[in-house]
Amino acid sequence: MASAAVKSYSVTSKEEFYGLPTFPEAEGKKYSAIVTGANGITGAHMLRVLAEAPERWGTIYALSRKPPSVRIPGNVKYLAIDFLASPEEIAQQLKEQVPKVDYVFFASYIQAPPKEGQGVWSDAEEMERLNMLLLSNFLSALTLAQKVPKRFLLQTGAKHYGVHLGPALNPMEESDPRFLAQPNFYFPQEDLLWKWSRENGTEWNVTRPGFIIGAVPDAAMNIANGLALYAAIQKELGQPLEFPGDIAAWDAEKHLSSALLISYHAEWTVLTPSTGNQALNISDGSVFSYGKFWPVLAAAYGIPYGTSEVDDSKFQTVEMPIAPPPRGFGPAGKIRIARSFEAWAHKPEVKKAWETLKARHNLTPKPDPFDKVQDIFGLLDGEILGPWGRSLSMNKSRKQGWNGFIDSNDSFFKTFEELADLKMIPPFQRPKSIDIKYHGY
Repeated sequence: MASAAVKSYSVTSKEEFYGLPTFPEAEGKKYSAIVTGANGITGAHMLRVLAEAPERWGTIYALSRKPPSVRIPGNVKYLAIDFLASPEEIAQQLKEQVPKVDYVFFASYIQAPPKEGQGVWSDAEEMERLNMLLLSNFLSALTLAQKVPKRFLLQTGAKHYGVHLGPALNPMEESDPRFLAQPNFYFPQEDLLWKWSRENGTEWNVTRPGFIIGAVPDAAMNIANGLALYAAIQKELGQPLEFPGDIAAWDAEKHLSSALLISYHAEWTVLTPSTGNQALNISDGSVFSYGKFWPVLAAAYGIPYGTSEVDDSKFQTVEMPIAPPPRGFGPAGKIRIARSFEAWAHKPEVKKAWETLKARHNLTPKPDPFDKVQDIFGLLDGEILGPWGRSLSMNKSRKQGWNGFIDSNDSFFKTFEELADLKMIPPFQRPKSIDIKYHGY
């Protein structure tokens, strides 16, 4: 009986990140790359990762609509290009400013305003219209400019599995069927990329992270920013870290995705031959629940914490509008709310404490998070209050040699430190050790 072929991989570690890949076959190649959405949470971290390796990446073109708030030094060239312009206009800019491109990392995204009185992603039709325009215009421009890369990587996310609409198949695997009860722009984006890649004789990838943890100056769609502000303001008020959800939300496993680890994985994905024309999940590889993190977060800020409410009379119940849910059977998802981050952010004493902290620490967030309460704190409600799990299977990547890992607790604390450096939250320094007093022990 023949034995299976033995494969060996060389890995390295950097600070909180373990098992990161090395690329001996790519050293000295000086590839050129385009990173789109370069001001966003993933795009900015993608630039950081590629700029770490000038021996592999000769020139990195950072494309975004607005000039960057923070520039990465080294071999990064910044180009202001609006993907809502015509493909012809975009192609002309590419012809003039990008001599060649080997790889594309597409992280462009537009968050459409929600429907009146509804949640963050409620206008699914407008989300699809805008985000399809971004991708279709850019793909057409690449063809017109004759700048077709060796591999085009599109980042989507765990909303592919319908977790924003209710309980989904769990753990979530890349081969899971699409849930088509509501428009989801990830699906037509994938279809368009597959078609374009066939027509242009190139390869594609799609990566699907969970909630992304990272620090960028405009922190909309960033739960780390909201959590840090909540803890810092509760400390200023002399209040405990209250948990807003029920026991199911406390216990639910919800995999997170460090923006830097997403970027290390994206680099590995495009440089690994076996991953061509595949969709791949990407999570931290860390088991995580908000309930287990809650006492850790409270201890890091030096304040007590509250557990989930157990008195049923204290809860408001919100039923999701879709039944059966993305799981494919069973009742619609139900969210039980004892407290709301969004309602908390509107309290006069909270706003007053925030103004005090801003003045004391010379904080300069732009825009101010309390001018975008739904984007910051409504998003936090949507993430933490949901009682169903989000376990992203990493089996497919691991079978092809991916070993990258970060503890999601470390990912949060690293992000808090970087948000503080950006003057977006009060100063934060993670404790060298955390003494946690669990309830009942």
